[in-house]
Amino acid sequence: MEQMTEDEYVTVSAVNEMVATYFDNNSLFRFVKVKGEISNHAEWNGHHFFTIKDSASVLRCVIWKSAVPIALSFPLEEGKEVGLLGNLRFNTKKGEGQLIVARVVNLGEGGESLELKLLREKLKAEGVFDIEHKKPIPKYPKKVGIVTSKEGDAIRDICRVAHDRNPYVQLFLYNVTVQGASAPASIVEGIRAMDDRGYDLIIVSRGGGAREDLAPFDDEQVVRAVYEAKTPIVSGVGHERDWTLIDLAVDARFSTPTYAAQGVFPDVMSDIRRVRQLEDGIRRGMENALKRRLLLLESRRERLERFSPEAVLAKKTERLKAAREELDQAMTALVERRKHRLEVLIARMHGLSPTAKLVGGFGYITGPGGPVSTVDSVNPNDDIFIRVHDGEIKTKVLAVEKTSSGGTNGGEG
Repeated sequence: MEQMTEDEYVTVSAVNEMVATYFDNNSLFRFVKVKGEISNHAEWNGHHFFTIKDSASVLRCVIWKSAVPIALSFPLEEGKEVGLLGNLRFNTKKGEGQLIVARVVNLGEGGESLELKLLREKLKAEGVFDIEHKKPIPKYPKKVGIVTSKEGDAIRDICRVAHDRNPYVQLFLYNVTVQGASAPASIVEGIRAMDDRGYDLIIVSRGGGAREDLAPFDDEQVVRAVYEAKTPIVSGVGHERDWTLIDLAVDARFSTPTYAAQGVFPDVMSDIRRVRQLEDGIRRGMENALKRRLLLLESRRERLERFSPEAVLAKKTERLKAAREELDQAMTALVERRKHRLEVLIARMHGLSPTAKLVGGFGYITGPGGPVSTVDSVNPNDDIFIRVHDGEIKTKVLAVEKTSSGGTNGGEG
């Protein structure tokens, strides 16, 4: 094979521009008349976007806001069979053909839509959708089987939510085909295999897509596999607006894989955080209550000690001891004062005592008539006695002489 240089390659944009130019210049793509069943209709800012399909193919269509008053005279509804008139253009950004619709004609209900409606009525009549048949969803599932594609966004979304809300749950994937002709049989096989393993719950899921991409989940065998399962099954298929027959048969339907995971996995981590906060609050409350009780107990203990007989006796004993000491001090002081006073009186009395005077060289004289207090009490030659402090002296009166008045009466002693 001849080696090509880089300059010989063209860009994707260039190729798409060539295709778009071919569409624009080819009269076959002008005023195209095509019929099909409406699917995936959405309105945005006055524009209408949808696809039309048959049993094998789909074609993207748009009615621009400016063309709506002329092009559209009735509501576009899912499954409605319509005829379209428009120009076929090539969208260079998306790399796909698109019909720019100029007129819409109502051809009635599409074949696929009618077929699906008949199947729904049949299954409903058999009780497949009855609420009495639905099993309760476990509040805290431990082992959960997931029936979906390992390549899709659904499994990643489910795992992410499970990890954030309950990392302790065990997840088991059964990889299946979720789109195309082989998808129904693959999904049925996955549901039955998971049901046989005795898990707490099964999630059947796939991400969003066109309405025809969700067709496997409208398959009768898939619906019956859900109905016959012993294990509770929830669905999370497509977008919020999408409904399939499996959604009517499951025990709980969620609009997306993320919502399905949020619905079956309780937020255990939040519960754990709340429990820990409650534990901390209870612990702090108990500690505060214990501190208050200890303070109250200490206060009462001190009060009890103050007013207890032992405490009262101890206080009275202390007061008595202090009073005794005070009395002893007062008695000692009184005794000292009285002793001092007595000593003063004794000294004073001693100074006035005749005996004390005798010690100072004086004598106590007695005569025949008793104490001699005047010269008139004795006569010459009388015997007199002179008492001194250490004895008595006997003598005679030699003479008597007055010193103040009268004469001297003398005599020998």
